Amino acid sequence: MAVNNIDVRQQNKINVYEMVLFQDKIPRQKIAEKLELSLPTVAYNLKQLIEAGLAVEDGVLFSTGGRKASTVSCVPNARIAIGIDITQNHIGFAAVNLKGDVIDSIRLSQKFTDTPDYENSVLTLFNSYTANLKIPRNTIIGVGISVPGIVNKEGTELVESHRLGIYQKKTFEFIKKINYPTILFNDATAAGMAEISKSPEIQNAVFLSLSNSIGGAIIIDRKSVDGEHAHSAEFGHICSVPGGKQCYCGKTGHFDSYCSALALSDLADGSLETFFKKLELKDISCIRAFSEYIENLSTMICNLHIIFDTTVILGGYVGSFLSPFIEEIKQKVIERDTFKDNPDYIKLCQYKNEASAVGAALHFINQFIQTI
Repeated sequence: MAVNNIDVRQQNKINVYEMVLFQDKIPRQKIAEKLELSLPTVAYNLKQLIEAGLAVEDGVLFSTGGRKASTVSCVPNARIAIGIDITQNHIGFAAVNLKGDVIDSIRLSQKFTDTPDYENSVLTLFNSYTANLKIPRNTIIGVGISVPGIVNKEGTELVESHRLGIYQKKTFEFIKKINYPTILFNDATAAGMAEISKSPEIQNAVFLSLSNSIGGAIIIDRKSVDGEHAHSAEFGHICSVPGGKQCYCGKTGHFDSYCSALALSDLADGSLETFFKKLELKDISCIRAFSEYIENLSTMICNLHIIFDTTVILGGYVGSFLSPFIEEIKQKVIERDTFKDNPDYIKLCQYKNEASAVGAALHFINQFIQTI
């Protein structure tokens, strides 16, 4: 395909902006050298970025002689995207800036019901949240919404959600009242994309979300693979123990029944934090439950690695608690994995809170960068 001059100029601008975005106080000369562009081209693009309020000249480098080189930095909060995470019992909000940093997040107790009152409450909470951010409304570029279910490829409808009790296509009415571009995402897919955003060295990965329901994401060339019917990576519904415990979907023996967060929190009044405190205090029932949990989890990790032969990232509610146990998990995976003696392909999540909301918001951040 032929590349025209407009395409080249646009890509140059994007490349210059990304260089400024991710390297603080960078001189023009260094940008030109790294991108193999002329200084006039770099200067022209920087001028546009500065005029748009996306970059700023912020100092000079130390000089041993001659003219000091001025430096340029991004204005990270020049644009903000909002993420909303809808679950059975909570609503999470996150505000993400152009660098992908979370500038604010909150999780509120709110039980889901498929009613107008619930949708009105989401809209009210959203308006309150954005007002409390105290940022100009025109800096918000979009709102990504994550849900625990299958979303159509356009991101406009929830196709089905066992967890929310939705079994036919649903369009959320409150979205129509949000005065910003919006898009729906599967919660685990969004969380997986958030994790990848923090790991530029990872091109391909499987993300395993260990929350109150288990989901995941398959990421190839840093893009999610959603499948023909938009329900790829539903790892929770892999049958791991034929004829075993009943899954919330009605089938039996699914991985979700053995390794969701509920398998642990149900032993501690619904609190994962309490469970891991009891585990630290050598509570016998918690030790027994966690031992079984680790056995099932390590088997699934091994299976995912054999199938996909790539990085496996552990996230979700449980993933944020696994750091003290990661070596034990890796050792058990080694015992099962035919193809690896070194389990360094197993990674823990970097986002401990609101990963799904962050990933949903990042869609608009990435879109903005590619269209400046």
